[in-house]
Order: sequence, then C-alpha cells, then structure tokens
Amino acid sequence: MSRVQSKSPPTDEHARRIARAIAKGRSPPFSTEFDRYCESSPREIFAAFTGAARHMPPAGKDEALAIGYLFLLQRLLEHLRYRTDRGYADAAKLIADFQAEVVAQVDAGHVDGRMLTLVAGALHQSKIPASPELAGASAKHPFDQDEDGPLPSDVRAALADILDACDGDPFMAVGSLIETGHAMPVEARGALAGALALAGSPEGRGAAVLFLLDPNSAVRRAVAGALAQVAASLTPTEVRRLIAMRNWRPENERAEVDAVIRKARAAGIDCAPWQAGSIEAIVATAVDGSTAQGFLLISPAGRKKRISSLLIKGGIADAWSGEPESRRRIEMSLAAAGMDAPTLAVSRSYLDRTVAHQLALSIEKREAPPFGLLQVAETIGGADWQPARMAFGETLAGLIAEVPKAMREPAALASVLRKSDDLTDLEVVAQSWFEDDPQIAQAVERARGRDRAKLADYLLQSVIARHRDRWAEIVLRTALWMREAPEVADLCWRELAIVAKALADGRDMTEIGLMRDIALRTIAVLGDTGRGSGAAYSDQE
Repeated sequence: MSRVQSKSPPTDEHARRIARAIAKGRSPPFSTEFDRYCESSPREIFAAFTGAARHMPPAGKDEALAIGYLFLLQRLLEHLRYRTDRGYADAAKLIADFQAEVVAQVDAGHVDGRMLTLVAGALHQSKIPASPELAGASAKHPFDQDEDGPLPSDVRAALADILDACDGDPFMAVGSLIETGHAMPVEARGALAGALALAGSPEGRGAAVLFLLDPNSAVRRAVAGALAQVAASLTPTEVRRLIAMRNWRPENERAEVDAVIRKARAAGIDCAPWQAGSIEAIVATAVDGSTAQGFLLISPAGRKKRISSLLIKGGIADAWSGEPESRRRIEMSLAAAGMDAPTLAVSRSYLDRTVAHQLALSIEKREAPPFGLLQVAETIGGADWQPARMAFGETLAGLIAEVPKAMREPAALASVLRKSDDLTDLEVVAQSWFEDDPQIAQAVERARGRDRAKLADYLLQSVIARHRDRWAEIVLRTALWMREAPEVADLCWRELAIVAKALADGRDMTEIGLMRDIALRTIAVLGDTGRGSGAAYSDQE
C-alpha cells in the first residue's frame, strides 16, 4: 500500500476511541469536532482502510480495532459523498481513486475477500455505488470464509445458513445480504435475490419479497420475475407486504408486483391484517441546509421500547427499526439526536404527510425507498403511506391564512422581512443554512478580500437567487415543523411563512434579512475555511 505508508496519529486515535466505545457496548463517540475532522481530512480514507486491513484477522490480531477503523472509514466516505451530492468533482475523483486503490490491493494479494466485503459494506452504508472495477474484484475474490470455515459452495445452502443465522428475520437477512453484496455485479445480485425466492424455503421467499425494494431496478425486476413463479406459496403476511410496497415502486415497475399479487390471490391466499403496534412519541429534527430531516419514532415493545428512524432528503434516504431496548437506552438515543440538530415532538399527521411527500419525490426519480420503511410501518402497527406530493402553493397559503392580518400589512411585512435574520428561534436551526456547491465556492474564492456586505449582495442577486425555490422550500418546511410545537412556545413559524412567501413571490433577496444571513454564513464557511479551494482533496503524495 505504497501511497498510504505514512501514519496519521489523529486517524489512529479516532479509530482507537471508536473501538473502545464499541467494546464497552456504547455508540461510537461521534461529535461536532469529529465531523470537522471528517470534513477537513478526506484523504484519510486511505489511512483508515490501511488500518482496518492491518488489524483485521487473519492478517492482523485486533479485530476490535479493525472495526474501529472501518467505522471511521464509513464516516469519512459519507462526508465525501455529501460533497459529491453538492457537485464537487474533486470528491468524486477521490472516491474513484480510493476504490481503485482497494482493487489494486486485492489483486496484489494484500487484502482478502473478507476485507473487500467489509469495505463494500462501508460504501453501502455511505450510499456510494461500487465502481465496475470493485464489482469485478468482488466477483473474482468472493468472501470465502466465515467463523466456522469455508462458505458452502452451493448457493442455496449458503443462503439457508444466512437465514438461519438471522433467526429467520427477513429484514435482518436482507440487510446483511444487501450490505455484503454491495460490490457484487448487478446480475449476480439479481440472481442471488432470485435464488432466495426459488430456494424452496418459506424464509427465503419472505426475504426475497423485501428485495422488491432493492436500490437497483434490475435487481427489483429480477426478484419480481422469480416471485411470480412461486406466488402460490406466499404467506398472507407476504401478500400484505406486496400490497403495502406496490405504490412505493416507480410506476413502470408496479405491474410486476400486481402480477405476483394476482397469482397469490388466485391460489386462495388472503391478505393478512397489520399486526398490533403503536407510536408513543415522534421526534423530528429541524430541516438542514441540504433539505435533510430526521425522525425518531418510539414504540412500546412489552416492557421495553423500540426506536425506529427515518431520514428524508429529496426522498426517503434511510429507514430502520431497532431491537427492543430499555427506557434508559432510548432516552440516551433521543438525547444524542438532540445534540446534532434541534428537535421537536411532532404529530402523526405531520409524519404521514412528510413521508407521503418524500415517497413521491423518490418515485419521480425512479427510485424505491429502502426496505426498512416497511419494517417501520409494521413496527408502528401499519401505515397506509401512499406517495402524494405536498403542493407548495396550497401549503403556503394555508399557513399564511393563519398569520394575523396586522403582520401582513405592507409596513409590518417589510419589517418582518428586514429583521428575519434576528429570529431567536432560528439561532441554532439556521447554523447549517448556507450554500455549498462548486459555482458558489468559485465566486467566493474569486472575491476573496472583497467587502463582505457587497459580496453578500452579489451572491443574493446571482448564484443564490437561482436557488430561490430550494430556500423557499426549506423555510416553508421549517415553518411547518415549528407549527408542531405547543402554542405556548410561540415559535416564529408565522415570520417564516412570510419569508417563504416573499421568496416564492420573487422578492429581492437583499431585502430579506434571513437570506442576507445565509449569504454571510456562506462566505464565512467557504471563504474562511477554504472549503471551496479543494486543497484538502488534492493529491499529497
């Protein structure tokens, strides 16, 4: 691994801290300081990969530390992916270089199939597609060992072992298969999912149904064809799942699910009712500058509680339900969530409306939501979530109608817009509200040393103005979120509704204090830290 021989003490120390926390049964010690490290040290993905490979058995002797490095690698990759989402070509190149380095180390015999599978899992968790070269390496160097020895050569026997290891839990089994198979060629993953359906076991068919929400459309279609052959053997629960997820798939893929449902019904299989379940609390984070928002759902599970999570960002980005935990562990999870972003308790109707809108966004991109969404729906006792876009104009009009007329008078309205950068309720919420893409970074870089007030005006009248609709959406969604707070809290949702309307109406952004604040914060972030220069991403060999 010639390109990463030099050690990075901060990287090693972060890996050791993560390993110690996991060994004690605690969550990794992620923090704002740690996030800054990940943001400023993107090339440490190579050092984290090297550390994991060096310590992972059988080559190494410290599996706990190797896992610490893998956790670190995943977070570094995730921060890189955030940057690629914003259009930075240097981040995309670094990810490509990293995958090429992994392939080179595998081909040279320095990294085995197990480590390749673990790296593929880190890429999957970071939502980074495997490169064709990494997929090819995965096909040539499969993970052929487990704790008990060689993996059985017969695929059906291997799949049976995986299902058995997961105690027949289809969600756990599919989560493991999708993660470990992230670097497999699409054709192989489709064949794997089809093999589950045709394996002749109820557990295999149950897992195959969940592959209808695989991230790749080719895999989804392959498993739909296989399930059509065994539709008469499906259970009532699986038919219910098919019906629930039918409208979660892109419109051009729904006929395939309809065919499976018809065959199952023709064989006399009824649709099982949703099992009992409920929600005791729903907590939602504020909407950040990338439009992301998280939800934590607390459900009773006997004497314990179960926590479920949803992450939305231009669609349903992630969804899962955890194992039952004590009330104390649940409270710790909620406290940790509040450290990263402001949170509010929200209503079930707010959750349902948001999920419906985000499902519609996913479908418009011809994507399916993660299969964990079905697990969340079952945990809370059934959720008839159907894709339905939230009409911006209608929603905004509804909020504006609740704003006192006195606030909508021309003089009062102008005052609200001018002072909207001084809303106390936004002090923490808006910390992530800034622009970060290559075009704006270049504009800030070119104007380095220029008067900040004039630069803010320039940005508001040019590049930021072209993102008017996105900021109107963020402000409107934040108003809706604040509207969920108890009336006694008297949060500034009315003022935000006015700002959202001003943006939608095309009002000059320089007259809106909140937008000026966003422009100044953008200059501070991109100018003072040099995030737009790409220096941290350049080749430092």
